[in-house]
Amino acid sequence: MYQKLWLKTWQSVCSIQHWRGAEKIASGSGFVVDGYLITNNHVFYCPPSDKVVIEFVEQDGSTVMFKKELTKQEFGAALKEGSPEENWDFAILQIDELRYFPSLKFCAPEKKISVGTSIGLLGYAFDQKNLSIHSGIISSKFCKGSIKYMQIDASVNQGNSGGPLIDYETGEVIGIITRAAKGLTKMFDELIESFDGNIEALSAVAGGVKFSGIDPMDVLAVSQRQMKIISNEIKRSANVGIGYAFALDGVRNFFNSTPPPLHDASMSRVDAG
Repeated sequence: MYQKLWLKTWQSVCSIQHWRGAEKIASGSGFVVDGYLITNNHVFYCPPSDKVVIEFVEQDGSTVMFKKELTKQEFGAALKEGSPEENWDFAILQIDELRYFPSLKFCAPEKKISVGTSIGLLGYAFDQKNLSIHSGIISSKFCKGSIKYMQIDASVNQGNSGGPLIDYETGEVIGIITRAAKGLTKMFDELIESFDGNIEALSAVAGGVKFSGIDPMDVLAVSQRQMKIISNEIKRSANVGIGYAFALDGVRNFFNSTPPPLHDASMSRVDAG
């Protein structure tokens, strides 16, 4: 059912990876429109990293077709327009080679996106290097202040941030994936808070009794810290099949006033090399 949508869109969606030395510390997704790279602002900004790697894959979804490495300074200098996470949460970048990539198309601004519309989303979930497609529907639409959100009943995971939300019928972009909603978040927060309380209590009584030179309170505190780390990882990765996307209003303002980068229309892709 979604094979045609995949064939229309896979060439235009990339992973954005932040690296510190040999360690990948964060990643997200992005997509090309008229030669510009669009992603979330919170994917653009990242904890201190040395370099950013942008990768596109082949039609199989996993073989790297194009790879571009930039220093953090070069990546920052590519920013043309952006809006912070608490606002529209988008970033638009100009990276020279991407002007040769096939462009996705925005839906017409006058088009009404209704609750129940079938959608697809593409991205690099769970920090993986393979591109995946997920299906669902628009389950709700709402505003917070002046910001327009779409709630989607689809599998949105860590790493999908910045990817395109696509109308299944037309193949056009109708929004930008921004985050997943985790129904267990509050319960995980309470669990992690209990670990903090246990660690504090154990630390207060540590040193009172030792067996064979080992303080059992220290052992218990280490165990609680390990459980806290594991709980944080589960919380980060948990998925309940609900996510949110921003409408395109903020992004359209840039494209309405900025011409696309010049490119050779005869070129449809950039090969690895």
